Amino acid sequence: MNRIDIVVIGTLLKEVIYFTDGRVVGPVIGSPVAYSSVVMAAQGINVGVVTFYGDDMPDIIGELDVLDLRNVMPYEFTTANRLIYRDNGDKYIEYICRTPKIRYEDICEDYLECKFFKICPMDYEVDLNLIKMLHVDGKVVFVDLGGYGGATSDIRYSVDTQYGKNVIETICNNCTIVKASAEDLASIFPGNTIEEAADSLVALGAKTVVVTCGEKGAFYKLGAEAPVYYNPFNAHSEESHGQLDFTGAGDSFGAGFMASYVQHQDIDRAVQNGNATASLVIQRSGGCTFNRMPSRERIEKRLATGE
Repeated sequence: MNRIDIVVIGTLLKEVIYFTDGRVVGPVIGSPVAYSSVVMAAQGINVGVVTFYGDDMPDIIGELDVLDLRNVMPYEFTTANRLIYRDNGDKYIEYICRTPKIRYEDICEDYLECKFFKICPMDYEVDLNLIKMLHVDGKVVFVDLGGYGGATSDIRYSVDTQYGKNVIETICNNCTIVKASAEDLASIFPGNTIEEAADSLVALGAKTVVVTCGEKGAFYKLGAEAPVYYNPFNAHSEESHGQLDFTGAGDSFGAGFMASYVQHQDIDRAVQNGNATASLVIQRSGGCTFNRMPSRERIEKRLATGE
């Protein structure tokens, strides 16, 4: 049995994607947990997954065969949604049905021996006590805020609400790295710039904050230190219709970041790997498929030459 390098926790989706040009893709496997896991696997990382799925996922479940699936828990159905892109590039998610919350007790004993955990829910479905317990266990915990009031959340509780503040404060005090997109931060910290929002995450207890800024690249912030910015890599569509496919871009960045961080624990290197990974993923369409995801060799070439 392969050693597990990282455990990814969140909801698996049966997703239909609606693009602004009228294209409809799906049903396909979607969600941060799916993209994160398959992207890291393509880079040679051994990934274990904690999620629920139903028997309504016929052939598309095969894309996950590259993962360790011991902790994929059968359920009567799979969480299903529609992912709808707006003309301004933002996305809107409609949920059709949902599986239960994922709790610490759902993690199998073998997985609890792993050092690295990536928490990437869609809509608050990963229990906050799970994050607390992993922190108590001394794990390296990466939490994506997209599903805790950010872009994929149904009802987006901001820190202006007591519930929203409690959620973000609990996460900040019980994880190693907090990751968010500019869209996530605009939702969670309304009226703040992304740098002000990053400062607020630190004030709430975050040790390391990583933020993706779309075409402006990404930055990280260590405690009270100034943010460190990295420009994005140029991306060129490999598709016949000539358009980049941004589906899964943010998740691909987070996966590329953790694929590097698991190996080197170097945040500068991890951010650059995240940027390179996302730039290569958006060059191809096809949803969450292994063939869409860049290998470590392709990423190293982009890092070295920009190609």
